[in-house]
Amino acid sequence: FEDRKDGSCGVSYIAQEPGDYEVSIKFNDEYIPGSPFVVPIMASSEDASRLTVASLQESGLKVNQPVSFAVRLNGAKGLIDSKVHSPSGAVEDTHVSEIEPGKYAIRFIPHENGVHSIDVKFNDNHITGSPFKVRVGEPGQTGDTNLVSAYGLGLEKGTTGVQSEFIVKTVNASPGSLSVAIDGPSKVKMDCRDCPEGYKVLYTPMAPGDYQIGIKYGGPYHIQGSPFKANVTGARLIGGSNTHESSSIMVESVTKATTVSSYSAVPQFSSDSSKVVSSGAGLSIANLDQKNCFSVDCSRAGSNVLLVGVHGPTIPCEEVSVKHVGNEQYNVAYVVKESGKYILVVKWGDEHIPGSPFHITVP
Repeated sequence: FEDRKDGSCGVSYIAQEPGDYEVSIKFNDEYIPGSPFVVPIMASSEDASRLTVASLQESGLKVNQPVSFAVRLNGAKGLIDSKVHSPSGAVEDTHVSEIEPGKYAIRFIPHENGVHSIDVKFNDNHITGSPFKVRVGEPGQTGDTNLVSAYGLGLEKGTTGVQSEFIVKTVNASPGSLSVAIDGPSKVKMDCRDCPEGYKVLYTPMAPGDYQIGIKYGGPYHIQGSPFKANVTGARLIGGSNTHESSSIMVESVTKATTVSSYSAVPQFSSDSSKVVSSGAGLSIANLDQKNCFSVDCSRAGSNVLLVGVHGPTIPCEEVSVKHVGNEQYNVAYVVKESGKYILVVKWGDEHIPGSPFHITVP
């Protein structure tokens, strides 16, 4: 508190932690106008700059296969949050899990080719290097609009209160996001269903007039012929005057392929690798000629097979042992015979667990 000797006073204070603070100011035991004041205190961005990222693969990633990397706090205290921005503009949350004190794994599954942007924030501040850019697929490999087409009466005409439909053929294209937007005199009830050729789009207009149907695939680009114009006739089934309304729907397309039914002796497991928890020094550091250990808890991840592999600089890992100790919990030990950089892969069935593949340096 500082009396400035000119009829004014200066006040300064230091907040010890982030949050909303109330500042009460009184004059002659009465609140001044506006008091108490609410002051939001944000965490220092200096903490975010202390975090470091490891094992982030920036290229060579594949659609519908997990992407994971590690973030070290390096003594900072707070909360990690991460989101992924796909090439089509979709924003998705990632799975963030603590793999050991002060170290977190961030995992997501890309659903389309192209450059993805990953936000990693600590106490609402970007960490150094964020947003990170990673490429899924090869350069130029995105959902190709030239290989996507649409057909059906619903692209040309319709009747109020009657469901119209059309087909979007994506069977020849690589995976990507399909978005359909319909603009016209009324909102429409929309649905998108899987079909052998791609997707069947159904919509029900409620007012007569011209409707513009925009179809985009794998990004911001229209497919051939889009936008289409459908003329809808019939009585107006909703109140109000003529207005311009928009409706839209988006789905993540996957590669379509002909399937052949056959008998297989391999059982189908029901599991979720994102719920596997791993811990132990052997996930980050290893020593020569001795057992390096870590544990894997799959008790909340359903039923499947735990697969562990260690790839060395020049020769395979000398020994890897996996021991089930009960209730889907495992102890893993491995022995290495040469110095260098190793890749430790841990999968629950066909999917990597959070943090995998782990990158280990043997001194």
